Amino acid sequence: MQSINQQSNQLTFYFSFRSPYAWLAFYRLSKIASNLPVTIEYVPLFPPKPVTSNPSGNPSKAAYITKDISRYANAYGLDLQWPKPFDTDWKRPHASFLYALDQGRAIEFGLAAFMARFSEGKDLGQDDTLAEIAEQCGLQPHSIIQSADDSFFQRRVMKGAIRGQREGVFGVPFFIYRGHHYWGNDRLEWLLRDIFIQSGIDAPILIDAVFYSPLKIQ
Repeated sequence: MQSINQQSNQLTFYFSFRSPYAWLAFYRLSKIASNLPVTIEYVPLFPPKPVTSNPSGNPSKAAYITKDISRYANAYGLDLQWPKPFDTDWKRPHASFLYALDQGRAIEFGLAAFMARFSEGKDLGQDDTLAEIAEQCGLQPHSIIQSADDSFFQRRVMKGAIRGQREGVFGVPFFIYRGHHYWGNDRLEWLLRDIFIQSGIDAPILIDAVFYSPLKIQ
């Protein structure tokens, strides 16, 4: 059982390989994860059928998300290629992620999977895509493909989904730190700010910490 100090120092990160916003958040967090004063717990989620949050049912929303992800990817220096088809058998890549997690390759697998999906437009439910991801992570392709259909890992994915519901997760990316919830890639800065403050690290007042602006506050 974890001690109180260990529990309070844990950041839980819920994500899904279906979400382009989770892709952006996973990428950004991977750049700083080793320098954060927290232990990160990665919990993969896959959307149930039918997917109720599919933006294709709302053309205006779909157009906005397409442009929004494009400008984010451009700002982060990421290539963007939308996958076709957009959906797949989501249990498989999320189960394989848990296998990679057990092998100490969570970040490597997550980055490779997201890149395969959103930078190369590949189907994460296909064996050949999973095999390519495995090779990039230094894992055996056969083991990754086998884990995708392994009931042990698929049950763990389901347990993560049930836990997420209990903890109030309603979308991804979703972060939980010391009982506080943060939803979305654009909330990562707020999360980091709270982590620093709780760890005794000075954080600037936001009005004085303008990221980029041609204006000067007098």
